[in-house]
Amino acid sequence: MKVLIIDSDWRFVERVREYLEGFGHYVVHQPDAKKALQQVSKWRPDIIMVDCAIEACSNGDLLQVFGRLIPRPAVLLTSYMDDFQKAWRAWQHGGDELLFKPILHISELHTAIITAMRNASCPSARPRASRLALSA
Repeated sequence: MKVLIIDSDWRFVERVREYLEGFGHYVVHQPDAKKALQQVSKWRPDIIMVDCAIEACSNGDLLQVFGRLIPRPAVLLTSYMDDFQKAWRAWQHGGDELLFKPILHISELHTAIITAMRNASCPSARPRASRLALSA
């Protein structure tokens, strides 16, 4: 599975990268939203993890671009609980699941990714290519 992480929280990114790469998934980290937009259209990740604190996420700009991609990647929003309002605004613009930081148990990440992928592929979503399931 190809995963793009758009987040400036390097501790979070390293923990997620280590976990996912341990299962053979390909993880790319891009903290800059503009550069991520350039990457996403060429690279076509299966899932995008994006921090709600990024203004382009909470105002919906990033999520609109992701929503136009075919096949549309699953979008897992990440946020600290104290940024709940930004997370809620981002969710309304098209996130498939929300994961609050800090992650206490890495199994929370696994569950959130599976949920995002299921939510993104529901009948009301755009047609999508088949997805590889995460190994547990």
